This record gives sequence, C-alpha cells and structure tokens, in this order.
Amino acid sequence: MEYVIGIDGGGTKSAISIADLQGNIILMEYGGPTNMRSQEESQVYDALKSLIGNAVEHAGLNIEDCKAICIGSAGAGRKEEQEVIKDYVRSLGIKGNIVITNDAEIVIAEMTGGREGIAVIAGTGSIAYGIGKNGERVRVGGWGHVVGDEGSAYYIGLEAIKAALRCYDGREPYTHLLPMLMEEIGITAPEEFVRFVYRRDIKKSEIAALAKVVDQAHKKGDNKAKEILMDAAEQLFLLAKAAIRGIKAEQDTIMVVVSGSVLINNLLVYEQFVKLLTKEYPNVTVEKAKADASRGAVIVALKSIKLI
Repeated sequence: MEYVIGIDGGGTKSAISIADLQGNIILMEYGGPTNMRSQEESQVYDALKSLIGNAVEHAGLNIEDCKAICIGSAGAGRKEEQEVIKDYVRSLGIKGNIVITNDAEIVIAEMTGGREGIAVIAGTGSIAYGIGKNGERVRVGGWGHVVGDEGSAYYIGLEAIKAALRCYDGREPYTHLLPMLMEEIGITAPEEFVRFVYRRDIKKSEIAALAKVVDQAHKKGDNKAKEILMDAAEQLFLLAKAAIRGIKAEQDTIMVVVSGSVLINNLLVYEQFVKLLTKEYPNVTVEKAKADASRGAVIVALKSIKLI
C-alpha cells in the first residue's frame, strides 16, 4: 500500500504519523529527539532511523511504498540543514518526495488544513512564520539566544536574572525574583549568579527553565515579574506583526497559531499577546496549537505530491 509520512521533530521527543493517500491516519507513534540544533548529527540520524523504521514496521508497510515524507523541525529551518537531513532520509530507502521544513510550517498546516496562516512559537527560543494566500513565505526572528529569541523562555529567564542583580545592586526596587531565582538555581549568594550564567557547560534550557519562576513571582504580585512578562508579550506581538505584514495579510481574516511553552502555559503572556494582536488586526483569530504537528507534516507531504 502506498502511503505518506509526517514527522514533528522536537528537541526532547518526536512524533510520527503515517497516512494513506487519502489522508487517513494509519499509525501514530513517538520517538526520540530529532532536532539538529539540540542534538549531534549522529544522534539525529539514529533517532530518525529508529523512528521511521519502527513506525513502518509496526504499520506492516514497506519503506519503498512511501510516496512522500515531510519532517518539520526547529533544527531544519535553513537550506543547508534541510539538505543534510534530506540526504540521510534518502539513504534509508525512501524514494518518494522528501520535504524538510521548519516546525512552524507544519503547525500552520495542522491547524488550517494546509491553508494560509501565521505561526508564533515561543519555547526556549522564538520565531514567527507566515504562509500567504499565494504560497509566499516569510520568516521572522529565530536568530538564536545571543542576538534574538525575544519573548522566549530563555529571554524571560535572562531578563529575570538581570532584574535580580539590579535589585541586589540597589539600582532598582526590591523584587521577589532575587530570592526566588536563587532558591530555584540552588545558590546562596547573588555573586554565584556569575558562576551559574558563565560556566562553559551552561545549557539554554537551564536559563529558559527560569521563566516559570517569573510566572510564580508575578502571581505573588511582583511588579518586576509582571513587567518582564508583559515585555515578552510585546516582543512576540512584534514578531507576529512583522509576519502578517510580510505576507501582506493586514486586512485579511487569518489564523495565528501559537505554540511553545511560553504562549501555551503562561496565561499573562498569552492574554496580553492576544490583546495586542487583535487590537491591531481585528480580523485575526488566535488558536493554540495541538500537542504535536505530525498530522500537519502529513498534510505537507500530501501537498508535495499534489493529493491535497
């Protein structure tokens, strides 16, 4: 039987869906991380081989009958990354169409059924991506934690540390972020923030994990925490605004799909983001993405062979 494969490649886990050529899901499974920005290439290859091989075997199918596969991953947004993954997937025996794209595209496809839309993703990093009525595409942000990722969990966590240190210096009023962050990190003196932030093996996820502390401080009534979260919402709104403008959809009725831990789990950021966006663009509707977008990747795969 001929079929297509859709993969939502995450940094902690990946989801795979197999569908017939009418789009009916035959099987859906989960496997290890397949994001090239959070894993070594060899680890990504091993995870993809296991994910695809196991799913095809469990569905009782032959790899040669795969007519198209789409992999959407935050680690596959640029052409050079896409070509590396494409070559490896082809080496697994897939002779059909191979589409490698970013995770935002499959999120949009999942929620709109393959039509135009905007995705704003704010997890450890942040990015906005738009697909227009005529297929035009625009990417905004996603420049990484050193020069970008505004509004992300990393951004929120880092801003919180900065605020805590300014508080300690006496440059700003007291904030609960100082003791709360110290407790979360496990340090006993503010000077130890330096060792935590500048150590060689620091992971972005460690800074990003502090975003939840900011939310907790806000719920205790901390003004600085609220200020940081409101700023994050503003930054994400600016990403969405640029994407809407980029596909010339300012006057259109269009869906903005939000995804990632910040916009899914932080109520203040989400509500402020929606407020800013719908005030500027009354025709916009905002929807939260589903748990994974492997079905969206199936839609992209089917479109690649013109079956949708």
